[in-house]
This record gives sequence, C-alpha cells and structure tokens, in this order.
Amino acid sequence: MDKNTIIGLLLIAGILFTFTLVTEPEPVDEETKTETVVEDGLNNNVVVVDSAELEVNLPVIDLDSVPEEVKANPEALEAYTDSLEMVEQIKKELSESIAQQENFGIFTPGVVGENEYSTLENDKIIVRFSNKGGRIVDVKLKEYQTWKDYNAGGTDSIPLQLFEEETSTQSLRLVHNNAAIETSDLYFEKQTSTSNTLVFRTKTSDPNKYVEYTYTIADNKYDVGYSVAFVGLDADVAMGDVSLSWQMNGFCTEKLASDERMITTVMYRYFGEGRDYLSESVDDELLAEDWEGNMNWVAFKHKFFSSVLISEDGFKSGHLIKKVLEGDVYTDNYAAILNLPAQSVSNYTFYFGPNEDDVLASYGNEMEGIINLGWGIFRWVNKIMIQPMFDMLRGTGLGMGLIILLVTLFVKIIITPLTYKNYKSSAKMRVLKPEIDKINEKYVDKKDPMKKQQETMALYKATGVNPMAGCLPMIIQMPILLAVFRFFPSSIYLRHESFLWADDLSSFDSVWDFGFDIPLYGDHMSLFAILMAISTLFYTLMNSSQMNTSQPGMPNMKIIMYFFPIMMLFFFNSYSAGLSYYYLCGNLMNMGIMWAIKRYMIDEDKLRLQLAENKKKPKKQSAFQKRLEDMQKKQQQGKKKR
Repeated sequence: MDKNTIIGLLLIAGILFTFTLVTEPEPVDEETKTETVVEDGLNNNVVVVDSAELEVNLPVIDLDSVPEEVKANPEALEAYTDSLEMVEQIKKELSESIAQQENFGIFTPGVVGENEYSTLENDKIIVRFSNKGGRIVDVKLKEYQTWKDYNAGGTDSIPLQLFEEETSTQSLRLVHNNAAIETSDLYFEKQTSTSNTLVFRTKTSDPNKYVEYTYTIADNKYDVGYSVAFVGLDADVAMGDVSLSWQMNGFCTEKLASDERMITTVMYRYFGEGRDYLSESVDDELLAEDWEGNMNWVAFKHKFFSSVLISEDGFKSGHLIKKVLEGDVYTDNYAAILNLPAQSVSNYTFYFGPNEDDVLASYGNEMEGIINLGWGIFRWVNKIMIQPMFDMLRGTGLGMGLIILLVTLFVKIIITPLTYKNYKSSAKMRVLKPEIDKINEKYVDKKDPMKKQQETMALYKATGVNPMAGCLPMIIQMPILLAVFRFFPSSIYLRHESFLWADDLSSFDSVWDFGFDIPLYGDHMSLFAILMAISTLFYTLMNSSQMNTSQPGMPNMKIIMYFFPIMMLFFFNSYSAGLSYYYLCGNLMNMGIMWAIKRYMIDEDKLRLQLAENKKKPKKQSAFQKRLEDMQKKQQQGKKKR
C-alpha cells in the first residue's frame, strides 16, 4: 500500500469521525425510547435496534465534501465510495426492517428468507411447492404431453405443465393490525415432509401463533388435499375478512392457440345448482364477475385439462376474472378471489387433471359439467346418445378414425326412419308440383291470394298430403347434427390420435402449410375440411333435385344452399379434423341412404297413383281445417261489406 492510499484512508476515517461528533444526537429519554424488532437476514436471528439511532447514526456523506487529495487518488476514491455505499445500504435495510415491523406485526420474522422447493408426486401428477407463500408453484401431468413435445417425437415423455411459478399466485389475504398481509410475501417453515404429506407453517414472533398449510396427495389421483389452519390468531387476524387469491396464466398445450382459446374459461358451481361459466368467446378480451352465494368449486378450464379448487364448506363471495392473452405461450389469465368462511380450519381440494367425464364425475359434484357438451337439448343428446355410443366403441380398442365412422353409421341408422319420412314427404310434393304450378299460374297477378291459398289447401286435402310433414323429421335431426359440433372438439380422447393424413384429430389437419396467413382461412389447407365441403355440395345438389326450391318468395334459395358449403370450407379449415371427418362420413352416408330409399323404397309413379286414388275418397275435415275455412270465409265476407 503506497503513501497516497494510506493518506486517503486516514482522511476517510477522520471525516467519518468528525461527522459522528458533529451529528451526535441528544440523549434519548428512556421513557420515550422506542425499539424495533428486526430480523437479521444473515443468521435469521431476531435483534433489537434503537429507532432513534437508526435515524442519526448513519450519515449521508456528500461526494462534494471529499478532499481533493482523495479524489486525485483512484484507489483512495474507490475505498471511500465503497464505504459510502455500505453505509447507505445498511441504512436502507434497517429502514425497510422498521417498515416491515409496522406492516407485518407478528408475521415480521417471515419476511426474510430464501426460496426452497419441495415436491409431492404420484403416478399421475408432479406437484412442486415453494416455502415462499407455502404455495403450489407448478403442476405436471405425467400421462400427457404438449403438442409441441409430442410432435417432436423422441423416446422420453416430457410431462405436460399446466402453469408456472412466475405467472401464478396462491395467497391468503389476512387483515392484521388494520393492515392487509399477503401470505405470498412470507417465507414458511417446512414442518413435515413425507412421500404424500407436506406441512408449511408461517414464522411469527410468537411460536404459539401461526398459519399452517397441509398438503396431501394419494396414489392414482389427480387431486391435492389442501388444509388451512389458523392457530392462536383469533385476536390477531380478522377471521371474517380472510380471502384466497388464486390466479395463473394457462399454458398453450395444443396445436393451435386460437383454437384453444375458443373453449378456455373460468367455470364454477354453487351447491345445489348446475355449473356456470364466464363466456368462452375469444372476442371478449377481459371478463370479470362479482358473485355471492355458497360456491362449491371454481375451475380454470384449459382446453382438455382443468385446474379446480373444491371447497367442502363453500366460498361465500368473491370475484372471477378471465383475460385473453396473445401469442403462442399462454391462452388466458385466470383469476379468482374467494372469501373464505370464518373458521379456524378449512379443508379444500385442488384438482389438476384431464377433462375426462368419468374422472370428473367420480367427485360427485357435477364437475363433469366442465366438459362443455352444449346447452339444453344438445347436451342431453350428447349425454344420452353420442357419448355412451362413443365410450362403448372406445372400450373395444379400435382406432379413433374407425370409431368416428361407426358412431356416424349408428347415428344414421337410428335416424333412418326420420330420413325416410322426410324423403317420402318431399316425393309427394314433387308429384304434386305440376298441379301446384298450375294454381300459381292461375293466380300469377296476385289479385286474389286468398283463393290461391284455398285451392292449394284443397289440393293438399284431396290428396292427403301434408306440406309440413317433412319439417318435423328435419327438426328432430337438427339437435343430433349440432350436438356433435360440441362433442368432438371437446373430447380429450381425440387428442394426439392420428388417422390417415391427420396427425391429431382434436385439431386441424394440414396437407399444405402456406407460410403466410390468408384472412378468414388460415395459413394451411385442411384436406378433411375440403372433402367435407365438397361432399356437402354434392349432397346439396342431390337433395335440391328432390325439393321444390323455386317457390314464389324464395328465388335465391338455391344460391344460399350452394353458398353454405363454401362457408363451411373457411370455417372448418382450422377446426377439429375429427369433426370434419364426422360430417364427411355423414354426408356420404346420407347420399347413400337417399339413393337406396329412392331406388328400393319409394316409387314416384306408384305414389302418383296413390294420390290420385286419395282424391276419390271422401275426406273427413279436421278441426284445424274447419277453423281455417271459417277464418277464410269471415275474411271474404269482410271484404264484401267494404
């Protein structure tokens, strides 16, 4: 060490000594002297610091007061600066400690600590915990993979992760000393750690007062038991104001993020009621809802998986939020603020698993409603007909492509009587078309529409033809047609199942990736969607030849019918390949059934003779027809009076 360095250090010591003398505080009266409990972050020991000394014994030294001799010597200036930074750092840490004491009260010892992680694992899930907040920080499902990992191949199966530590929160909000405390800000102490149990306890200044979390996991289960106990805190924590904040960013796990977002949402259920949910529409960037009642569970629904918090005693009120996120990493931000019952011990269950009907139904609380099979009659059709049929075939071990084909075939066989009735009604209308055309030509000037209607109805009555007979079979078939629109995209069993050129029937198939995006169409070409649209067009052509689409008032009916398959081509290009394949099979079977009915079951020549014979038979007027005629007569009499 050279002479200049020694001089510089002596000057620094002199300056500090001088400042200490000049700024020495007035003696503090013992009666007014305050003490602050601060945790030593190095050794985790609780020490007592004099608040008055904190204010005066750590002077701020202005660099302008540094002697020129020190400034001229780089080594001396560096030593001086380091000393200054050390003093400022000590002052900052002690100031923060006093603030923590004021905010956290008896929980102050838990403010300082280091992150430590623990894991509970069974044959289904891997759950990782942090002592910071005593919370679950991520969950992995062993039996599943993301689309990205599955598509990459390889022998090692990478478990699917639902969420991550950085974008998730699980925290109790406590009111202590009239201030709000988040347990996510506290470091917990691990009390018990076994293969299936993990116990965390908050650090406090009183060892007889603490919050304790107990997590348990069982074999062959997707759930984690979660118990919250308040011990000795009745006088310190407002038990009626405890709430649980739970939020996460859901990972994109499937082939197409925008497709995932179509059915991701926050779902919930009150005791004694069915499930409800925030809108699944991706157009709603942010959805929020306040609620009150006795809520049984709240679920963050991913596309094929769910993260669910179940309460045995119910949540009394709270707030639910769903925010649509952009990009290919996350789907939605889910959030729930749940006000807890005012009791010392509460038991909950986390479910982290697949949206499988039998697994969710095993909880006996209508969690199977998380799988959105449609509303009303469409859901009933799926539950009563489509799903049992699908599950039965799935149990045979057949490939998913063959299963969808057989489901389609069974559905068509079931509704064949309706198809036959519909076709027969259309055939009768075709046979009557020449006579109806004559009536239309007779009253082409529209001067007397009532007489035209009377003659048309008289023709229907004479031949025994009901023009509305074909509508009922079509109405009955519509719920089945629309029910599968919900069923296949929601079925986890199609996930990562390949068939022909489709590598994942739960998502779109692509035979050509463009490398650029076409508005309303996408960046790829789905062959199943193209084949489905072509088959729909041919079925429309075949069906329109059996129908009277040139009736007055409907001049553009054919244009609408032909435009529909083109619309489907754009809509289904990024939709589930399994659904497009189902509609393709359905169209081909419909054309085959229609051909068979026309060829072997309905002879229009015989039908024409039958209608002619019907004209000769005496007709019994129905009550409806009588009321219709009476109404027409009254209208005619009214016109004559005018």
